[in-house]
Amino acid sequence: MKQHLATASFVCAVIFAMAGLCIPPTGVIHSSVLMLVAQLFVLTATLLGVDSYSENLRKINRK
Repeated sequence: MKQHLATASFVCAVIFAMAGLCIPPTGVIHSSVLMLVAQLFVLTATLLGVDSYSENLRKINRK
């Protein structure tokens, strides 16, 4: 479940970032759009990082 959420948030962040680069702005780019992309990337890194860290702990505890 975590990997699906991490993948979905990464894809959304990339789509928002590409849309921001490809579509010319009609006015000022609000900082909330940039914060949304940054938060989605942070969510992805957190979910994948916590998952891999917990996997490593389980492997160490099995030994």
